[in-house]
Amino acid sequence: MGPRKALTLVHARARVTVVAPTVTEELAAGAAAGRLRWIEGPFHDAHLEGVFLAVAATNDAALNAALAAAAERAGVLACDASSAESSQVIFGALLELDGATVAVFTDGRDPARSRDTRDRIAACLAADRKRR
Repeated sequence: MGPRKALTLVHARARVTVVAPTVTEELAAGAAAGRLRWIEGPFHDAHLEGVFLAVAATNDAALNAALAAAAERAGVLACDASSAESSQVIFGALLELDGATVAVFTDGRDPARSRDTRDRIAACLAADRKRR
């Protein structure tokens, strides 16, 4: 969950810092190339200093909720990837293909449905390409 959101923000030219004990190879490569910053280790409230948007996108809903609450206390916009109710910002499922971007939103109610719909659109477009 987190790597995809981090890379989407990097692509949008945001200055991204990832705080995590470990990251994917793609995020590590991005950090090595200077495209993003990786703080290796657990999250601490001090990581929110000077931050505009915090994205809590771990596989642990309780940790995401704690990170979002810490962001709220610090006056930082927060996206809790596991709970639209505790988010101030919601990301859609994005598909970038052939110079076009499609975003699918379910108003944060069902991110899995957004991803599935995005993937179905991608499959339709791929099938259309093959027919040409």
